[in-house]
Amino acid sequence: MAETDIFPLQPDYPVSRRLLAGVVETFAESGRRFARVKRAPRLVHELELRHRPTDEKTALEGWYRRFERSWFGFHDPVFGLDPDSGSFLERYFSVEFLTQPDYELVAHEAWNLRVALVDRVGVPLLSYPDPVAGHKSVFLEESEALALAGTWTPVANALAHGGGESVNSNTGTTDALQWTYAGYGFRLWARQGDNLGIVEVLLDGASLGTLDLYAAVPRGAQPLLAKLDLPLGLHSVKLRATNSRNAASSAPTILADALEVLI
Repeated sequence: MAETDIFPLQPDYPVSRRLLAGVVETFAESGRRFARVKRAPRLVHELELRHRPTDEKTALEGWYRRFERSWFGFHDPVFGLDPDSGSFLERYFSVEFLTQPDYELVAHEAWNLRVALVDRVGVPLLSYPDPVAGHKSVFLEESEALALAGTWTPVANALAHGGGESVNSNTGTTDALQWTYAGYGFRLWARQGDNLGIVEVLLDGASLGTLDLYAAVPRGAQPLLAKLDLPLGLHSVKLRATNSRNAASSAPTILADALEVLI
């Protein structure tokens, strides 16, 4: 598996990174400028290896010949710092060469090596980012989701993430709402209560099953569903009405609250 082929050399740390945005800006016929996400934003990992022996230069040349037209794994053991523990966070990436490596002879048997790797979209990772481990995530609130069918009413609720949510009566099976995002895995946040029903969750068009929002005692927003083993890409998370509820619930109402996305 390519994700288990890990780049063999340890660069100087920290690694320099820049972002290749996935948003393309263009103009409509009216002249109005608009932006459209064409692909997931990718990180460029710029590696510096200073004053390295010739055997490392030879190893890099061999690695490039092997993976010039393919992809492989890159491990950064000090990708970030966990603010809670103060320890370093490691991170794995699936990457490909952005350009051919640069080799500079700076002394007898001493080389400066420069390598630019870029994230590969749509392929597996050896280990996926996890918000519980402290990896970076962003929240998409209910206001950033698109109502595809039916009525989704925004309301304030102190138990919701960010203090707000969108609710649906869940009296049919066609009402739907969807988040679209660029990144890795996600966690779906919502509150639970004694007057809430059952909602279906779909990822990229495939059902992940149903989620029962009923709880005898109201619970504040928390992650109710997680799907972390997703490759970098454009993903969609859809909520769809089921017209069903727990037998103990007083109403079938469903809601959309927040989507936590790993980036």
